[in-house]
Amino acid sequence: MINRFIGGRGLNVAVTFLIVLAGVVYVVFADETIFVNDTGLCLPSCNLWLGSGWMSFFLNVCCIVAVGYMLKHLNRLHGFIRADASVALSAFMLLEMASPSVVACFYEGTMMLLVVLLSAYLLFDTYHRRLSQRSIFLVFFLLSLYSMFQCSALYLVAVAVLGFIQMQVMRFRGMIATLLGLVTPYWIFYGFGIISFDDFRLPEICNSWFVLHSVDSWVVVATCGLTALVALILMATNMVKIISYNAKRRACNGFFSVLTIATVIMSGVDYANIFTYLPTLNLCLAIQVGHAFTISSNERRYIPVLVLCAVCLGLYVYNFYNIL
Repeated sequence: MINRFIGGRGLNVAVTFLIVLAGVVYVVFADETIFVNDTGLCLPSCNLWLGSGWMSFFLNVCCIVAVGYMLKHLNRLHGFIRADASVALSAFMLLEMASPSVVACFYEGTMMLLVVLLSAYLLFDTYHRRLSQRSIFLVFFLLSLYSMFQCSALYLVAVAVLGFIQMQVMRFRGMIATLLGLVTPYWIFYGFGIISFDDFRLPEICNSWFVLHSVDSWVVVATCGLTALVALILMATNMVKIISYNAKRRACNGFFSVLTIATVIMSGVDYANIFTYLPTLNLCLAIQVGHAFTISSNERRYIPVLVLCAVCLGLYVYNFYNIL
């Protein structure tokens, strides 16, 4: 009965209500917001669009909930998790809630989640399709457009290229579509006079070992590091079963595996902006939790999920207590 509840809609509804409530409480009692550098290549980063406040919070929490249910719908379309992705949805929202500051305002991390999921929708639809240049163009157009506001999106370009190779559609015409997709947003914005050559800034990689000096900052690094470690361990464990899936499921999971590894590397290299990568790491870990729950035939497979709930609630309480 507990397994059915955790693997069904009941926990989804409960966790959705919980993340909204936790975010409201945090916004009411805390005036702390995420500090993310303005790292757009030529336009202001997403965290500068709305700043903090209720409008930013409601937009952010709506996007987080939308990403969770988009993940569930994406799995219904392509079945990369063999059963329903309800557990992955619940795990994702719990992991987001564990760091309440990522829920409190709209910023780069949430925007990156939306870009990743929208790209996955387009990418997975191209599997073994010969005429897929339009989808390839749209994916790289989206990534190039996002790179104007966040230079770290450039690593997603490499992830998407490997993803299309896994979908077996990256041929000569696909490479041309890739180049056109990357160039077109800059061409359009420059043509309309929205940007100029003077607006371009080189990406900056900051060494945060010299700027992370407070206890709270190290807690963020530890949270991100633990999330990355568990995601990699589960990914390696689940791979033993995933390798027996059909070709399309393996290709879809291959994309998320590459995304996980690339995001872990980027969060290690650019860890001054670690908050930008944390939501994507949460998504990758949630997918692996969904795999582990559905693959296991143990009647007590609900225990690790309950442990995850307890850890996330504990982290939320700790982070909330620190800002009071």
